[in-house]
Amino acid sequence: MQLSREIARILSKYLLYLAILMTLPLFLAAYWQFISPDTHPQPHSTNAFALTIAICLAIALFFRFYGGPSNGHLNRREGILLVVSIWLVTSFVSALPFYFSCTLTNPLDAYFEAISGLTTTGASVICPKMYNPSGDEIPILITNSHIPEKTYVCYGTVAPVRDPSTGLILHSSIEAVSKAILLWRSLLQWVGGLGIVVIFLTVLPALQVGGKFLYQVETSGPIKEGISPRIKETSARLWKLYLCLTLLEIALLLFTNSSLPLFDAVCISLSNISTGGFSIRNESIASYHSSITEWIVFAFMIAGSINFSLYFQALRLKFSRIYVPDFLLFLATALGGCLLVSFFLLPVYSIGDAFRLGSFQALSIQSSTGFVTANYDTWPFAAQMFMLLLMFIGGMSGSTAGGIKTSRFYILFKIIQHRLESIYRPDSIRTLRIGSSEVDDKNALTVLAFFCIVALFTIVGTVSYVLDGVDPETSLGLVACLLNNVGTGFRAAGPIDSFAFLSPLSKVLSILWMLLGRLEYYVVLLLLLPSFWRNR
Repeated sequence: MQLSREIARILSKYLLYLAILMTLPLFLAAYWQFISPDTHPQPHSTNAFALTIAICLAIALFFRFYGGPSNGHLNRREGILLVVSIWLVTSFVSALPFYFSCTLTNPLDAYFEAISGLTTTGASVICPKMYNPSGDEIPILITNSHIPEKTYVCYGTVAPVRDPSTGLILHSSIEAVSKAILLWRSLLQWVGGLGIVVIFLTVLPALQVGGKFLYQVETSGPIKEGISPRIKETSARLWKLYLCLTLLEIALLLFTNSSLPLFDAVCISLSNISTGGFSIRNESIASYHSSITEWIVFAFMIAGSINFSLYFQALRLKFSRIYVPDFLLFLATALGGCLLVSFFLLPVYSIGDAFRLGSFQALSIQSSTGFVTANYDTWPFAAQMFMLLLMFIGGMSGSTAGGIKTSRFYILFKIIQHRLESIYRPDSIRTLRIGSSEVDDKNALTVLAFFCIVALFTIVGTVSYVLDGVDPETSLGLVACLLNNVGTGFRAAGPIDSFAFLSPLSKVLSILWMLLGRLEYYVVLLLLLPSFWRNR
């Protein structure tokens, strides 16, 4: 009983801050609806955010009374349960604006969209509704060109915005959604990028005790390097750095592209530094037709994929600590991926376009951002194969990127190297290190188990989708993009399509894969152990 009351008390305070965060899209929705309605022909969402905030506060009040007095202490088991509880509760509350605004009328679709944002996956179920000449809605047919006998039938989720006088379509698909909802989607990714728990550690005194463990289970990668001894100070510095990088990208986008609206620059930056990839344009970054904008986005995809502790080492002028094996391996894989994908595009594009499109798409995939500038589903198979591999590689540990992380690949390589050397030098003593950090046997075994878990869920996920009627190529792409929080896959789930074609069962599975990938499996899998729930 004490376990649930302690978590309820902390959740009540957390939900209060979440309600405060939602006031930003609420004020903007009210501005566009009541002050400047001419600039916003899309449906308004003021009531949706107002109602969501009221529900959020009501839930917080319930948790506050249920929690009551407590000892203010979190042990390791409570910390694990609290992290998962925060993600699930936040996803539920965050889904309400999508549902109340009728952007997504299916509650499962709304929850899918919310958790996709929070996990920085960027997979979306938003797609335009289709109509015949008489005005009746018709289903959307999606066919994998490699398996023409397999056709997916689904209905669109968003009605177009029409001119009231002529009936002509002004906006469709994602561009027909309320701007406040679009901002909320980007905000969800921005908050989820650095980690909900890590960000709100700076404002929740209740999490100071046991906060070190919460920081470790929330941040990604096998080695969690604290920037300062106190977790609250660490979180505050991370938050400030994260905010500064976001503001810097906004300024650069506006300075280099005078035709880019401020709203677009803000949403791009929120989704980019978090390596989330939600776009507010139907053609994603390609809709801006600006190579400068693409290269700025490219640069900040790299910034979001780098271990954030390295930025503080650079600010302290300790540049020698930057050149760690993890950093060098990430740069090598990113450069190699860009060059390889670009090379295989030479038969399709000119040299300049092949390098620009191939480099952007390769890094977008590896960093798990998921922005697109071209329909890579029509590219040569070799380019697509390397992009699939880049999904699993990911960025550095301690970054906002998804994937397995380059540090784990480095540890795996060193483990294999040590094992081979031990065959002919069995008596030698070896120490496994990443830079100056020693990796003990416990962490090495955890890394090996992690690779086994990734392989297991890749197989289980692919088979599950196939059994639910999804073709094998699309199934593998789905699992790769969801487990690694990339957000864009191949074939029916390609860069120009949405995930609306999935059945309810496949959507539930997709939600689970996204959560598993974001919390890196262990935290979620622990909840499935009967021993976890036994009181000692």
